[in-house]
Amino acid sequence: MHHNKVKKLKKNPQPKIVDLSDNGPMTGVDFVAHLDFIWRDKSKRPIKVLNKQYQMSKEWIRNELPHWQKIWHPRGINIRWDRRQRSFFLRVVKIK
Repeated sequence: MHHNKVKKLKKNPQPKIVDLSDNGPMTGVDFVAHLDFIWRDKSKRPIKVLNKQYQMSKEWIRNELPHWQKIWHPRGINIRWDRRQRSFFLRVVKIK
């Protein structure tokens, strides 16, 4: 007699969606506020930061984002840019 294994469904946490305000050169401060929130958040729920009107310019994404990723990754935050969705995805990662 064979027993069928029951596969348990795992719920992946859906990202919290926030919008990036347009404060001109101070837009980075709002972005850091979202980074700080996910760093202090105990639920570890990912955040999707919308950049629909390119508040963070294409030049910033190309030139500055790699530096920001190097700064925040050791703190346990993964920053990923998705060009098609025009959004930043912030996720908590385990530090080795």
